[in-house]
Amino acid sequence: MAKIDVTIPDDLKEMLQELADDTGQSLSSVAADCIKLGILDFIESRNKMEVYRKLRDQRQQRNKGEQ
Repeated sequence: MAKIDVTIPDDLKEMLQELADDTGQSLSSVAADCIKLGILDFIESRNKMEVYRKLRDQRQQRNKGEQ
């Protein structure tokens, strides 16, 4: 597994530590889980935007063909 160093705001570190304490996981494990979830959400949002753009472009092409 790769290791990285990340600088985060104190309040975010406190939230991560609270989650780690509540779940019994290490701080590192909780941070990795949150990063993974954030990346998956980011990818999903980008995919939705790409689908929207493709549909919009198709609709615009249809509208140009009808004129």
